[in-house]
Order: sequence, then C-alpha cells, then structure tokens
Amino acid sequence: MTKTQNTSASGSDTQKPRTPKRRWRTMVAWVLLILGIILTPITVIGVWTRNQLLDTDRYVATITPLASDPAIQKAIATSVSQNIFADNRVSDALQEKLPDSLDFLASPASTALQQATYKITLKAVEDKKFETVWIQANRVAHKSLENVLTGDGKITVNTKHGEIALDLTPLYEQVSKKLEKTSFGVTSKLPFSLLPTDFVFARSDGLVTAQGATKALNSAANILPWLVLALFAGSIAAAKDRRKGAFRVGLGLVVVSLLLAAALSLGRSGYVNAAATTPTGQAAQTSVYNITLRFLFMINRIVMLFGLVVAITAGVLGDSRAAIKIRGVIGAVTNRAGSAGSEHGVLGGPVSNFVAGNLVLLQSIVVVTAFAAFVFISTPSPMTVVWLALLTGVVEIVLLIVARAGSKSPLESAAIDQAIETAIDAK
Repeated sequence: MTKTQNTSASGSDTQKPRTPKRRWRTMVAWVLLILGIILTPITVIGVWTRNQLLDTDRYVATITPLASDPAIQKAIATSVSQNIFADNRVSDALQEKLPDSLDFLASPASTALQQATYKITLKAVEDKKFETVWIQANRVAHKSLENVLTGDGKITVNTKHGEIALDLTPLYEQVSKKLEKTSFGVTSKLPFSLLPTDFVFARSDGLVTAQGATKALNSAANILPWLVLALFAGSIAAAKDRRKGAFRVGLGLVVVSLLLAAALSLGRSGYVNAAATTPTGQAAQTSVYNITLRFLFMINRIVMLFGLVVAITAGVLGDSRAAIKIRGVIGAVTNRAGSAGSEHGVLGGPVSNFVAGNLVLLQSIVVVTAFAAFVFISTPSPMTVVWLALLTGVVEIVLLIVARAGSKSPLESAAIDQAIETAIDAK
C-alpha cells in the first residue's frame, strides 16, 4: 500500500466517527429545542399565575380595574337590584302598606322601586369609595390565598362549586341603608342578611380541574424559566452551527408566542360562552377576561419580542448575503468613525488599546449584562425588551468604534473593505 493510500485510509478512518457524532449532536439540539418550545407557554402561564395571584401587590394591580369598568359596574348594579326584588318580597311588603283598594299599585310601585335601587347601586359602585373598598377587600382576600385560580380562601373572591364570585356584602349594606330613606320603610322588612350576596363572574365545570393544574404550576414556577433557558442554551451549544441554533431558538419563541396569543384570544369566546348563565352579560364577561389576563398577554409579548431580538441578532451574524452586507456596512461605518476619532485625538491611547485587545470579552459582558437586567427586572414590559436591545446595540457599536482607534484592533480596514466587496458581489 502506498503512502497516499495509507494517508487516504487514515483520513477515512478518522472521518468515520464524526458522522454519527454530528448526527447525535443534531438530534440532541432538536430535542432540546422542541422541549423548550413546548415548555415555553407553560412557563409563561406559570410565571403569570405566581406573579399575579401569589403576589399581593400584583394581584391587586390585576383586579383593581374591574371596579371601575362600566360593564362590570352595570352588571353588579343589575345583580344587586334583582336579588333584592326577587320572589316578590318588595311587592308583598308594599301590599301590606297599601289599603285594599290600592293593592293594584303594589306591582308597578315595586318595579319603580327596583329601578331606583338599580340607580342607587350603580351610583354607589361608580363612587371612588367603592374602588377603595374593593382594593382593601381584595388585599385581605389575597393574604389568605383567595384567588380565582387557587380557590383556597373565602373572603372576597369565591371559587367554590366551579364558580368565580365576588362577595358584595358591604355593598348590600350600603344600598339597604339608602333604600330605607326612599322606600317608606318597605325595604326595612327585607332579610338582607339572607340575600345571596355573591356576584358570580363565571360558572364552569372545568374550573376545579384548572385550579388543580394551577397549583401544580405554582410549585414549578420557580424552576420552569431556568429549565427553559437551560434547554435553549443546550440546543444552541449542541448545534453544529450555533448561529443557526440561536436563530431557531428565536424563531421558535416567536412562533409559540403567536400560538399562545391566538389560543388566549380564542379562549375569550370560550370563557364568555361558559359564563353565559351568569347575570353579568357578555360585555362584563369580556371585560373580566381582558382585565384579568392583560398581564399574561403582556408577558407573552415580552417573550415574543425577546425571541425576535435573538432571531434578528443570529441572522445578522450568519453567513447569508444580507447578513454579510449588513456586517460589512456596520464595519465600514465603525472603521471610519474610529479612524476619524483617532486622527483628531478624540480616541486612541491606552483605553482604545485595551478595548481593542479585549473586544470579544467586552462584547460578551455587554450581552450578559443586558440579559441579566432583563431576567432580574421585577416588572418588565415589551418596551423593556426594545430599550435593552437598542441600548445593547448602541454600546456594541461604541465598543467597535473605540476598538478601531486602538493599535491592537481586530478590525482592519482591508478586511472590512473585502467584506463589503464580497457582499456586493454576492448580491
């Protein structure tokens, strides 16, 4: 066997193990990516459940707008007036007050009094004092873990028997006092203490099951975000091309966020239909859904924007024609800016030399700092992602400009010009 053949055979032998290894890495990368995508919506819901329903301040922030929503206010006023005048209690009391010859006036008088009760109740609910009472009652309720999804208490929010209800006892007491002044003593005989004071938001046979699932999510909410991050990081690390791996992660986050948003939008119709037997009306049901879940929608948007930033960043760092041209243009701009700063004495010296010699390290620190800020901000918003991405991009460009003015800069003009020419030729 010749030397060439030996070399060929040796090369062939050394290449054989690489194929299964690469296949194994590709398989692991895809498995981790799929697991991360599957767990992402579960994590979003779990984090929302913990942050909004197991944190008193956030829970109160979630539930407070319900008290000032016009549809909810009208539904509460309707519920209270209907409960008070149910079973002809007021009509019977009026008949006792009226002479026998005027018995026929009992029914229309009762109707007029019911309308007055509705107006009194609505005015009481629209008062700022009611919102204060609402906030205080919900804060106390939350201390005993009384909330819509866990159903572990009974102070203000009640979820027994598959119902989501608000205890309106303080409101009934306020209305009863005002009615005593306008009903000629008729309503004083009504058993207000025996009236059903729960204002039912929704009835659903699946609520108890949902509460059980929520409790499981609450216990896992601290672990799931880090598990998802680990899965995505592992997927990127295992990928043959890590830039493409990062792009797939970003794209996966965008897609799953859009699917969750669509599911939540479809869930609005299901929620309203499931609560059709309540006296609140569809307008009130829609308000309850939108207000209660608004922070869940916001978290989902944050995840989607984060995925979009990751996908765009990975795309710009890729080897496509557009990516090469974008990097070439950025390199040319920073190269010229750094050279101009060095020529005018604005840049250069030890600082620029240090940045030039440690450019990759400094760029990595900026990215890690931005990511840590995103993770540890207590109440991030979609704009938080936008501003962090913009700020990170600006700092990265500044580092490139400063590095170009250093004698150890890795950004050589010839390399940048060549990159631009390559991008233009490829186009």
